[in-house]
Amino acid sequence: MANNGPFGPVVNGTQIVFYEYRPNQPVAIAFVVLFALATVGHLVYLFLLRAWFFVPFILGGLCEIFGYFGRAWSSKEPVRSGPFILQNVLLLAGPPFLAASIYMTLGRITTALNAQHLSLINPRWLTKIYVLIDIGCIFSQFIGALMPVSGDPSSVKKGQTILIAGLVTQLAALSFFIFTSWYVFHRIKRDPSPLFSRTSSVNWENHFKAIGFVTLVMIVRSVVRSIEFLQGQGGYVISHEIFIYVFDAALMFLIMAVFLLIHPGRLVRDAGRAKSHERDSQSHVRLQSWQV
Repeated sequence: MANNGPFGPVVNGTQIVFYEYRPNQPVAIAFVVLFALATVGHLVYLFLLRAWFFVPFILGGLCEIFGYFGRAWSSKEPVRSGPFILQNVLLLAGPPFLAASIYMTLGRITTALNAQHLSLINPRWLTKIYVLIDIGCIFSQFIGALMPVSGDPSSVKKGQTILIAGLVTQLAALSFFIFTSWYVFHRIKRDPSPLFSRTSSVNWENHFKAIGFVTLVMIVRSVVRSIEFLQGQGGYVISHEIFIYVFDAALMFLIMAVFLLIHPGRLVRDAGRAKSHERDSQSHVRLQSWQV
């Protein structure tokens, strides 16, 4: 089979274009391995730190693994719909799953630091609002990615519109989220809890910096993906495979790597220990006073 695209099945005399090029199998396999290692690492932390709010993060990692497996498969059979659907759906659905855990992280950290009163929105509502938006984005990615496979021009157009709407919504949510995170960070810095100010094990500033960094990375990915779908079939971004690896695969792996190094579950655990130690110390002081 020729190496030059476009590739895709011919339906009723019309070619449905899956790829403008033959997907690069070695690079796809490399990212399957990288995401598998990162996902296993997060699975270990999930149980070690009891960080159950990272379950969506694990699901996002699995989407990335099987998504790039689909691209590796497509390299051999670029006209088959199965591997194309697999990679198209999962690589669009993976980032919103990762984002869901990022959203929940801010709420968990704010609560762990006793800073609920410093947040623009109550952390419980903050998490619920963003996760609901994220669920909508996930469904839009699924629907938008599946519709073009039918080959019907109107379905292709509707699918692109749904995808763009989902990506723009995610972009807006991420932009407001990074502002919310910055606001809480500066409020805590101005009015820190005395307990955590004197507890060196709770390095909360690094965790807020990590949230800000990964959110910016997610925004960059959403912008590039939005441009890809706005340009449409035959556009510059979708016609050059390097964009999906530099602005999607590499960026999503970077997010997973950052949270392996600075896992928010550690802060939640250390903050809980510091609070427990403080309560024990206060109880001991009261007991001594009563004995005297």
